[in-house]
Amino acid sequence: MKKEKSTINKFDGKAPAQISGQWTAFLFPLISILVVSVLIYYRALESGFILDDYSQVLKNHLIRDLSRIPEIFLRSAWVFEGAPPTSNYYRPMLNLIYMFTYYFFGYQAWGYHLVNVLFHACNAVLVFLIMTKLTGSQADKLPGQQVGNPVSVLFSPPFIAALLFASHPINTEAVTWIAGVSDVSLAFFYLLSFYLYLISGGTYSRYYVLSVIAFLLAILCKEPGLTLPGILILYDYAFSKKKIWSPDSLKKYAVYIIVVCGYFALRLYALGGLSPFKSVGKFSNVQYVINVFPIFAQYLYKLVLPVNLNFWHTYSPITSLVSTEGIWSLLVAAIFICFLIVSVKKNRVMFISLMLIAMTLAPALYLKGIVGKLFSERYLYLPSVGFAILLSSLLVRRKPGSIVKTGLITVFTCLIIIYSLGTISRNATWKDEYSLFADTVTKSPDSVVPRLELGNALLLKGRLDEAIAQYNTALRMEPNLYVIHHHLGLALEGKNRLYEAIEQYQVAINLNSRRPQIYEDLGRALAKAGFRDLAVKNLETSVQMMPGSSGYNLLGVMYAQQGQLDKAIEYFRRAVSLSPSQTSYKRNLAEADRIKESLLSGGSHVLDYRWEYEERTLTGAEMFSFIW
Repeated sequence: MKKEKSTINKFDGKAPAQISGQWTAFLFPLISILVVSVLIYYRALESGFILDDYSQVLKNHLIRDLSRIPEIFLRSAWVFEGAPPTSNYYRPMLNLIYMFTYYFFGYQAWGYHLVNVLFHACNAVLVFLIMTKLTGSQADKLPGQQVGNPVSVLFSPPFIAALLFASHPINTEAVTWIAGVSDVSLAFFYLLSFYLYLISGGTYSRYYVLSVIAFLLAILCKEPGLTLPGILILYDYAFSKKKIWSPDSLKKYAVYIIVVCGYFALRLYALGGLSPFKSVGKFSNVQYVINVFPIFAQYLYKLVLPVNLNFWHTYSPITSLVSTEGIWSLLVAAIFICFLIVSVKKNRVMFISLMLIAMTLAPALYLKGIVGKLFSERYLYLPSVGFAILLSSLLVRRKPGSIVKTGLITVFTCLIIIYSLGTISRNATWKDEYSLFADTVTKSPDSVVPRLELGNALLLKGRLDEAIAQYNTALRMEPNLYVIHHHLGLALEGKNRLYEAIEQYQVAINLNSRRPQIYEDLGRALAKAGFRDLAVKNLETSVQMMPGSSGYNLLGVMYAQQGQLDKAIEYFRRAVSLSPSQTSYKRNLAEADRIKESLLSGGSHVLDYRWEYEERTLTGAEMFSFIW
């Protein structure tokens, strides 16, 4: 009786059966959100490594060695492949997450995709929890408090918001692309920090401390995390009775600002500047400013209508706001601002959701700091949280069973189903490079990068004629891009059109003389064509710039064929030391040693040995082209 009594007292007089039911009501929506989120993205686990993934995972030596963790925090995110100090990317958590995943899954692509999907599922749960705090929903009640039944929670604004976010097709790029882990991890720690701040109730509790820690992890994931203190201030302004400029409030915010200052100190040390590498676009300062409006309008359009999704959106910059597109974009911005002004007094949840969209999208509108394409769907991952909350806020304060609420729930249910089907379909497009860029070229036929990458994917598949056609089309768009000439040379060499391949390699070197792989490829093609002296010259240049086992091995073959066994043995040994598992190098070295011993003992030189070297093909690791 004592034990039963203490249990009842602990939960305010409620019997164990009541407590069990309340746990069910609390956990049921959370588990449902997790399951639905994973099911929507189950096809993502079938995808492989794509583009940046080869560099960031397969070629990233940092993630294989725990002792390199200090280097991860003190250098650029791309330091593993010799990125210049002017890189704009300081994201230590990116490599730490890859390191964690590597130790569990090695180089199995599905493991990295699983991490992204789990981050996304947890983010959907956080959307649910945040929305419950913003609306005071029954779903916010912990076991032991009065809560509704599980079914009623499924039609609540928080649950609708979570599923709208989980299923929104615009998030496919961030979730399905392994490299999108920086976006999904940023969102996780950002939303976690926000939620912990909400439940801290403005006190210096453990939740507040954990919120600060989560904020630090968010900004170490990606730069948009820096917008969180602004969101916290706006939340207090809209929801809290305390004045945001009171001493207590300022002390709370000060801790977050101190964290920001520490982050900037680390960033300055690692990069040598806050954003040292400026966009290579040909925009004037005025154009950088005025093009913010049409790009912002495009982002809002994709949130509202996520159709015709595309990895490489084309964007034609405007030169004046006094144009159809300029005026339209200004009108969109004005309407957005009007909604903000009205919502700050009329609908606090709507106000916070609009600010979540605007503030988390703001870093993507700093066009000078964006290298490559100006519009990327993955930049909408965190803003889509605000959009999901915005839509579901239409259900707040609607009377249960009313025609309006029933109609809205029906519309949102249909929308979630449509979103889910669109996301599942889009996942299939991200299966590999070929499916992705075949789709991209169809939607952006006049863009050079999709043509180049589709050519690369075709070359990987051995479809050389089709690859050559794509490269030639890309060259007509951009004739001075060295990487197109280089890869076209590989395709022509594969067709045994050696003289044409040599010509393309030479053009590539004239356009960019700092790529050792081009010299190696040119040397191999020259050797096949019978120009051994020129082949040796280019191969020597290649290994001087960047020692490579294949280059050393090919040099060994050149010298062995010329009877210079001492040099051949020297290069074969270097090739073996760099790639000890490559048996063909070992066989070449053993044969060269055998011939030398035979000559020293008075034997004859065996001339008909078939020296071994690799036939060069484009590898997946080269899918990321250095032009973005």
